[in-house]
Amino acid sequence: MGAAGVEDVLFPGIDVRVTAIHVAAEGVIVEASACGWTASCPDCGCPGRRIHSRYTRRQAEGPVVGRPLVISLQLRRFFCERRTCNRRTFAEQVPDLTERQRRHSVGMRRWTRTIATSLGGRPGERLCRALQLPAGRTHLLGLLTAPAVPERAPRVLGVDEFAFRKGWRYGTVLVDVEAAHVVDVLPDRDAVIFADWLREHPGAEIICRDRASAYSSAVRDAAPDAQEVADRWHLLANLSSAVEKTCHQYRPCLRKQAETERVAQPRPIINPLPPPTLPPTKIAVRTRDRYADIHRLLAE
Repeated sequence: MGAAGVEDVLFPGIDVRVTAIHVAAEGVIVEASACGWTASCPDCGCPGRRIHSRYTRRQAEGPVVGRPLVISLQLRRFFCERRTCNRRTFAEQVPDLTERQRRHSVGMRRWTRTIATSLGGRPGERLCRALQLPAGRTHLLGLLTAPAVPERAPRVLGVDEFAFRKGWRYGTVLVDVEAAHVVDVLPDRDAVIFADWLREHPGAEIICRDRASAYSSAVRDAAPDAQEVADRWHLLANLSSAVEKTCHQYRPCLRKQAETERVAQPRPIINPLPPPTLPPTKIAVRTRDRYADIHRLLAE
């Protein structure tokens, strides 16, 4: 495969030119250089026309053929010619490949962020080690950023508690029920914190919650016009809890009734219904006809 073919595979649609490839047992090193026309100053946006110098930057990329891949990329540093700008020089960035002050490529960052979102720190680190991705648990956790909280609450807001550490510390998760995604996470399950959030984010018409009195008082205080409902999971959970509590309370009576029914004589069935019959299938009819033909021939 020629250099053009390698560039199409490793850097599709990216303005770089591969100059050399070094393959070793510990990994693959690809030497490349940026070949874009120019770059713009990150502060003022002025395009760079004069080259100050060149430097080589090493960054990690996703593994290839089961081996770690490192890109040794040669970049240019330009002068910023706008006098009002405080920046004198700046380095170019290759779109979809490099980012400022990052030692991983853009694609590699997407991979590790997905792993961190799905698995977290230590499990994500073990998966990265198996996939030959250079990322530790601290790096993975650093990729997680809090989502932007909308200014207004969703129309149908789901409220429920969860445990940061069971039995010690609990928080509150707020969910957009219609869009099925988390809106915000509160550090406690206190009514005052939830009421303050409702005042800062108005707009909830229906609030789906459990039977906790703290959430109910917060809704009455901060969103009195919202309709409170219980979701199906909490309804079933409350029903099963009530049935279990009732059975535990009346266990002696239930045991006595069960023993009485066990020793009692079974009642006779009056006018029993005929057993249900299903219409015969084709194979059953054919088998019965064949059986009758065999016995008829034996009798002859």
